[in-house]
Amino acid sequence: MDKFTTCSLIRHGLIPCAPWNPKLAFTIRLMELFRVAHLRTPTLSIQAWTKTISDLHGDAFKPYRSQQFSVSYDVFLGLLDNVDGRVMRALARDTPNWRLMNCCSGCMYKLEGEEELEFSMLVTMDGNDSLKRVLRREAKDFDEEGNLIPGESKERFDPRAARAGKDYFIPREKVNLWSKDRTAIPAAAENPSPHGAARGCEERWKNLADDASKRMWGVYDETGVFICLCRHGFVLLVADMVRSGELSKYPLAVVNELMEVFGAAIGAGYDIGCGSASTLWNSPLGAKALLKKFTFLVGAFHGHAHNRLCQLLYLASYVLGLGLEDLEGCERFFSRSNSMAGSVRYASVFHRLQTLTSYFKHFDAHETYANLSKFLVNNYWQALEILEGESALHSAMQAAGIDDVSEFPKRLESEFKFLKSLMADSEEDTLQMEYYQRLVNLADRRSVVLISFPISWLILKLELVKAKDSTASTTVRRHAQENFDKAWAEVQETEIRMGVKDRWLDTSPEWAEAAHLVSTKRYRLALLKLERLVVQRMFELTKMNLSQTGYKLRKHIAKALQVRSQAIRNALKTYNNSAKSIVPPGRQLSWSEVIEYAFLADFDLLRKPAELGEVRPWATPAARLLLDKYFKIERARERIKRCNIEIRRVITHIRDEKAFLASKEIELQESDPGLAWCIRKYRFQRERYDSVHMQRFEGLAKKAGPLFTGTLEPGIRLSKAPEPQPMEGVVESGREGSEFRAQALAREMESSPDSDEENDDDVGEQAEDEELAEELHTIYMVSED
Repeated sequence: MDKFTTCSLIRHGLIPCAPWNPKLAFTIRLMELFRVAHLRTPTLSIQAWTKTISDLHGDAFKPYRSQQFSVSYDVFLGLLDNVDGRVMRALARDTPNWRLMNCCSGCMYKLEGEEELEFSMLVTMDGNDSLKRVLRREAKDFDEEGNLIPGESKERFDPRAARAGKDYFIPREKVNLWSKDRTAIPAAAENPSPHGAARGCEERWKNLADDASKRMWGVYDETGVFICLCRHGFVLLVADMVRSGELSKYPLAVVNELMEVFGAAIGAGYDIGCGSASTLWNSPLGAKALLKKFTFLVGAFHGHAHNRLCQLLYLASYVLGLGLEDLEGCERFFSRSNSMAGSVRYASVFHRLQTLTSYFKHFDAHETYANLSKFLVNNYWQALEILEGESALHSAMQAAGIDDVSEFPKRLESEFKFLKSLMADSEEDTLQMEYYQRLVNLADRRSVVLISFPISWLILKLELVKAKDSTASTTVRRHAQENFDKAWAEVQETEIRMGVKDRWLDTSPEWAEAAHLVSTKRYRLALLKLERLVVQRMFELTKMNLSQTGYKLRKHIAKALQVRSQAIRNALKTYNNSAKSIVPPGRQLSWSEVIEYAFLADFDLLRKPAELGEVRPWATPAARLLLDKYFKIERARERIKRCNIEIRRVITHIRDEKAFLASKEIELQESDPGLAWCIRKYRFQRERYDSVHMQRFEGLAKKAGPLFTGTLEPGIRLSKAPEPQPMEGVVESGREGSEFRAQALAREMESSPDSDEENDDDVGEQAEDEELAEELHTIYMVSED
């Protein structure tokens, strides 16, 4: 006999929408159907679902039905979380950071005797502003134009929000520990980056801008999420971006958590990895990051918008031990998660966290894990295909006169040194250019004054008031006089700073040298402007091809491209004029060349043409293609090595997980059959894709033959705690495990009327046991009274 009506309703498969005397209830099957459908299609809203139910029942839709369904759905999700919590406690998996430390078997299930990798773990992180949430405020007053002025927040406090998302989200208070106003940033010289500084990318990335420019509209509270994924795509950590853009505190908070949990040798891809590296080394985390060899990198997709010097330091293609990893998993994840924007835009704090956490869990379990073996196998085949081109590389090396592959790292170092020399002008050159420009300005002002006054300059200085016959107005004469005096004072001030005794004349060698410096500076500025416009064009073209871009936005981008094309033509004209004025003259560019540039390295090689007279071996397009091919082959070898290790980790995890969960199920069968049944369901969910994984790995080993250098034999996990051993009657291999699961399901559904009396009794007893287990499972799903 149930004590409460709600318990009785739940026992019969119904979820009420009120705790006392409910008048309406929804079936658990309906709730589960909506949960799965919503996770697969996040754009499906509760309102659309209740309208669908109304249509099926032939009823007129009533708006309050959505609220009733939402209340029942919260209860349903709460019960599921309650059951999951009890299962995790029974499995001793409720300790802090357990999910984080065990979410990806390929990254974290390390085995004894493994070959050490350059990076023990590879992750990618980025911010996304699609998942905003509107902050509801009281409207207290009106401005002069009659618009409402928002007041204090009117959102109701929900204690459930403190617990929601705890497995994924970093608490706000922990994130705020790394804000600039709460951390003492040491001087850069005291804690330098081990890679040096790569400047020049600040203007290209809005998330490298000053924090003051990253403020967000006050209409939002959470303005998006900052997310971190492992290289296979599992969600590791999430931080809410609160009333701001992508501040440096978000990646710092993530980096701190990663180092605390996973230790040393972590490589992290980030679209602004160059700037974030400098921020990290100059933050209080710098010493710790240096000790634990944490490395920021730049992903392959975003790398084309970084300057060449930055690419040589941080681009994935040139980093030892990184393999062929593109470090762009966040972009692929956001392309799917953006569909949740409509579900969370006007949600409460709790419901937003509930929706996002449910999606992350479902995505990890049914998308990322389902495709884990496919990801590894495809990685393996890609690396093998690249290695097939090694013979072509050696042939090209012979044609280019390169005797040994050791020449390529030397060329990369030579290119780095050349580009490093272009980073900034010396202080002496800057003063010379400033003095030259002020002398030119003085000469220009003198000519204006002489034109304004048709008498000699000396007479003008003595008898300025008497010059009534001038054709210029009194105001023009006064302005010309003031500008000349100002230019004269600036020249004198510069001469004092430089210690110039004799003023330069346009015939002196110092004048010619400074003129060359100024013309070169103008040339570089013109090149920089042209480069920036081409970068913007590349991003706009990329955006225009996105399938989710609406028609109006595509039309807007198309118009912007037309304007941008004219701007590029004007910038190209300015560049070519500047290139003519330098000595020796710079390379003239055509419209067709500029519009087809795909990488900014093509621009970087134009920055100092005077030093390219002796064509450097790495400066020609053919040489650079050969260089990139060599490093791609090197990265392919590293990928084969990593994939061999990760495939064996996944196979070992499949075996150990099956054995552990089966042993726990048998252990609890007598003492707590309801909990044992829940563990069984959990085991079936975890094993759902294991047979597919094994088939893919076996197919790779068979098809690749001797090219597959790994092993499909499971190993032993590297752990101090003893590993659970397989129990009697529990099989281990992936294919046999699938058969075992199928047999178990068949026994559950078995009901044969043709069996003899003894078998009928056995089946009856089994059915009673299953019914009792299901009833106990339902009771476990009810909140504690």
